[in-house]
Amino acid sequence: MELYRMRGDMLPKIHFVDEAVMGASWRHRKRKDLEYIMYVAKHGEMYLEEDGVPLCLKAGDMCILDKDRTHVGVRPSECEYYYVHFMHDDFRLLRFADDREAVRLLSKSREEALNSDIFSYDQCENSPVYLPRHCHIGSKAVRFKVEELLQMAMQENYKSVENYKVMCACYVQQAFMEISRCFLDEAGESQRSGRPVYYEMVGKMVEWLNQNYGKEVASPFLEELFGHNFDYMNRVFKKVNGKTVFQYLTQVRIHHAKLLLCNTSMKIGEIGKRVGFPDEYYFSRVFKKYTGISPAAFARSGQGGEKENFI
Repeated sequence: MELYRMRGDMLPKIHFVDEAVMGASWRHRKRKDLEYIMYVAKHGEMYLEEDGVPLCLKAGDMCILDKDRTHVGVRPSECEYYYVHFMHDDFRLLRFADDREAVRLLSKSREEALNSDIFSYDQCENSPVYLPRHCHIGSKAVRFKVEELLQMAMQENYKSVENYKVMCACYVQQAFMEISRCFLDEAGESQRSGRPVYYEMVGKMVEWLNQNYGKEVASPFLEELFGHNFDYMNRVFKKVNGKTVFQYLTQVRIHHAKLLLCNTSMKIGEIGKRVGFPDEYYFSRVFKKYTGISPAAFARSGQGGEKENFI
């Protein structure tokens, strides 16, 4: 397996992005470009060779043609596809003799993301994106999202107004990330030995808790929502995140409380209710337990601008 590794916080440089509809007599000409090319096939088939290695693209397939390799069409074909010509200052090809080794690398990246603090900048810095050189985007939802993003990138590229190339690159970068996530999900499904089966569930739990922290949350409700015994969910959640479900939930609630204390004039009781603590006195006790200071004192101190770690 071959993967490209790129820095997620560094945008690609987009030369051109467009879509093409080719008739049955069309065949890709032989060339070696000075930039990378991503193809996303919509309909039909495209038959290529890259340095003698055959490559057939069908609807839903994605491939990246390397700037250091020669590619050529090997037979006429009728097809419709998107293409993106780009460069990137940190784009490296990784080769794996064993596909399971690649899946383990991707799983480690997913685990680090799940174990990260959503209120920190740490995940923004040097975060890798892994793109397969060739894959099939099995999820129709992801395929639709990628095509939508490439359409938006095309529109920006044609505008030629201020910062249009940056906007175009942002949409392409998001398409890269959608493909990368989908590839890990589907590779993990086909190679269970390389990726624990509970990763997807933990990811959904983290997303749900981040969005619904202000609601009343009880273990029976979570069991019904995610379809597993809570003890099992709690155990695997802690294995991935280093915290139990309710420790993580408290972390999220306390941080949102800090933001409200520093940036609004809401009363402490109102803030407690907003973040999931309907009892003001209980909210104050929990807040002080995890921060070492009462909510009122925190609001007066103006600590919201400092970099903080929780729990």
